[in-house]
Amino acid sequence: MGGRGDTRRIAELAARQHGNVTYAQVRAIGLSAAEIDARSACGWFIRRHRGVYAVGHVPSTPESRWFAGVLALGEDAVLSHVAAGAHWGIVPGAAVTEVIVPTTAGYRKRDGIIVHRQRLPAAHATIHRGIPITTPIRTLLDLAALLSVRALAKAFEQAQVRLHVAPAPLAAEVISRPRQRGNAKLRRILLGAVDPAAVRSVLELRFLRLCAEYGIPRPEVNVRIGDWTPDFLWRDWGLVVETDGYDFHRTAAARRRDAIKDDFLRGIGLEVLRLTWAEVTECPSATAARVRGATNVA
Repeated sequence: MGGRGDTRRIAELAARQHGNVTYAQVRAIGLSAAEIDARSACGWFIRRHRGVYAVGHVPSTPESRWFAGVLALGEDAVLSHVAAGAHWGIVPGAAVTEVIVPTTAGYRKRDGIIVHRQRLPAAHATIHRGIPITTPIRTLLDLAALLSVRALAKAFEQAQVRLHVAPAPLAAEVISRPRQRGNAKLRRILLGAVDPAAVRSVLELRFLRLCAEYGIPRPEVNVRIGDWTPDFLWRDWGLVVETDGYDFHRTAAARRRDAIKDDFLRGIGLEVLRLTWAEVTECPSATAARVRGATNVA
């Protein structure tokens, strides 16, 4: 018979699985089939997929929905494609749940889940916030078959900024899968790509690409100097570049903080050059000339 101990163990398991448990899991904890039916009848177990239940209530988070879908497809299933991209934060939130399972048998859909049946190398799977999922690089490879070049480029930028995905390992996967759908788009995007280092925004990433394109020596990125962390630093030239994205510099308080930071940096002998989004993205040649002049690079 299920008792308080079983109830506590089930609740703890559900908490680790974004509110979900499976039939097999609660049987292993000690509940009988009749006890599961009884708890379902009183609303304590709420069916989400065949053999998958929410405990007590159905959480409204995408993570709970995605985890339920993964649990429904078995222990080797992983979140994938657009759903994986949304969970990694590199594409907009996904209304669908997509899962890769390592078998070719079965249907393309199950309980509203899009099922991709294919072998998945162990190196292409990981766990993110408790959910089995394709790695960021594998997610980009899968998204390449679905997204436009523009949308894929945005996803790659977000992967570089949020997850610090370097171009080299992604390029290696593209080369190793020459006939994979979407590779031509990835090759286009990888042209001119740079290692993101410790960038914190798309604007910082685009500035690094500007430096590479116009032959400006690569700066140090977000290194600590006293109480401050300038965006880019060339020690040999005594130059700091700050990229002023709207999100970080839109308030009067932020501008005052910028002024204090600039005063400190200038006080220790550094020149400070501030660049806007428009200067970096719309006038790259002129902006490169300003930076090159400030660093005395021929």
